[in-house]
Amino acid sequence: MVANFLKKGNRGFFKNQLLFRTVGIIFIIIIAMLVIFDFRIYQKKKELASQIASYQKQIEDIKKSSQTLKDEIANQNNKDYLEKLAYEQLGRQKPGEKEIIFIAPPAKVQVNSAQPDNFWDNFTSWIGGGWQWIKSKF
Repeated sequence: MVANFLKKGNRGFFKNQLLFRTVGIIFIIIIAMLVIFDFRIYQKKKELASQIASYQKQIEDIKKSSQTLKDEIANQNNKDYLEKLAYEQLGRQKPGEKEIIFIAPPAKVQVNSAQPDNFWDNFTSWIGGGWQWIKSKF
């Protein structure tokens, strides 16, 4: 009678190989999920940073208009300032002055020759569209 050594030896090997493959697949899935979540956090951070910059710009604009209003309130009784405002904003004229209006010639329209589309621009927009589709699925 001949002993079958291969049968007994292969049984444990296949169990270990299946276990390693399963652990490897789970590890790859976890890494992929972490990368996706990290990318989402990066996009959210970028969006919030742009909102902060927008709000800071609005704050600066409001501060400028506030300062302008404070200056106007402070100069409301100043005769020279009121005359300047009437002259600039209302189009008032002093006696003997004439208003001159300059008319600019019409701008020439430039006709672009038919240029072929840039391959890389089309390629990157195609990749970006695919990426947006993948993101929408998750």
